[in-house]
Amino acid sequence: MPSQSPTRRDPQKGKKGFSKNKGFTVIELMIVVATVAIILSLALPSYRTIIEKRAVSSGAEQVMAFLSSAQVEAVKRNRFVAVNYQWNDGNWCLGMTEGRNDAVDCDCSVADSCLLDEGDANEQERVLWSSVLNRPEVLSAATLGTGDANTLVFDPVRGLVVDTESAQVQLSSPDGETYALHVNMTATGRVDICNDNDRAGKVVPGYEDC
Repeated sequence: MPSQSPTRRDPQKGKKGFSKNKGFTVIELMIVVATVAIILSLALPSYRTIIEKRAVSSGAEQVMAFLSSAQVEAVKRNRFVAVNYQWNDGNWCLGMTEGRNDAVDCDCSVADSCLLDEGDANEQERVLWSSVLNRPEVLSAATLGTGDANTLVFDPVRGLVVDTESAQVQLSSPDGETYALHVNMTATGRVDICNDNDRAGKVVPGYEDC
């Protein structure tokens, strides 16, 4: 007679209340939710700190690049080039034009006021608007000159700063108290970025102290 293979018995067969549906219990779900909440509470301050540091450093780098480009334009064109700064209710701008002292006619808050090659076919407006920054409010103070705190002039020979010993632009985090960077330009035309010495323990990485 042919042998019959034994059939395997389901060990759960016949047990009452057994369900094949698998899932999480309420306690397990509560543990997961609590764990996620703790992780988020720890990560959020760190994320906010990163954003504030990046906003300040990004603004400082753009201001530094604009001042450096004005210096280069003065030497390249062999003409005096001035940078004008204006602030109005949190909105600010930096404008670039040719000229020196009384000959400077540049108000970056006025359209088509700060021009290079004015009157030529290559005429162009050179303005850095606060709106191009992710956090325009980070720029908290600026002093570009001694006689006229809103204007900085570069000479056409070596790109040196004219009639002032230094210029400074300060940018701080939106709360005004956490992180701050200074964009400094000396009379020799050297421009750099440094951390505010008054913000002990609040350092933006990558920059030396002022």
